[in-house]
Amino acid sequence: MNIFKAILLPLCLICGMTMTAGCNQIENSEYIYTENSEYLVLLNKTHPSGESYCPPDLTALDSTLTLYGKEVELRLYAAKAAETMIRELHAQGYTDIVVTSGYRSYAYQSTLFYTYLSQEAAAHPNWSEAQVKEYVLTYSAAPGTSEHHTGNAIDLISTNYVVLDETFAQNPAYEWLQQNAHRYGFILRYPADKTEITGYSYEPWHYRFVGAAAATEIHEHGLTLEEYLGILD
Repeated sequence: MNIFKAILLPLCLICGMTMTAGCNQIENSEYIYTENSEYLVLLNKTHPSGESYCPPDLTALDSTLTLYGKEVELRLYAAKAAETMIRELHAQGYTDIVVTSGYRSYAYQSTLFYTYLSQEAAAHPNWSEAQVKEYVLTYSAAPGTSEHHTGNAIDLISTNYVVLDETFAQNPAYEWLQQNAHRYGFILRYPADKTEITGYSYEPWHYRFVGAAAATEIHEHGLTLEEYLGILD
């Protein structure tokens, strides 16, 4: 059995269809089941990108699937997989879930990061500059270290509560994502019990596209991307 069918067969069992009944016609399957290693690239605090890096094939998501219809870009395969997953979420009744963030440029991440530094410094006047930076780095990436820079990561949000915080885990859609995101090639990138490995606090809204084969293995074994790749430095 090839890798495509090995992944597809359990998927068909989940969705209640046989291989001949149309499950192999899942929308955008040619993107979801990619084994392109480019989608496994690790970008974190110890493996940064250069300032000039820009991922190829950036593609705008269907604006009906984004917050307020704003433009959100992802790499082509990630974009197609994300659209398929969000449409299925809506079909299951979770119509409030949309994408609020995808690709971010180095410049945009820089502006975001230094805005957080300024805000936290104002909120904690007794903290040193080092303390402020250490705290901000628990929830925001310095420019060149953000997964959003790869074009493979999305932030999901509810139109009923347009704030990115841990209450997203209380949304009924979160349970669906826990059980099904890997089928579309996505993993929960920053789990609550892996903060020492990822270097970031729990983010129930942040999902990373790696392709269905890798995502399924990561999901079944409770791994982070760092653990899956064997890169823990």
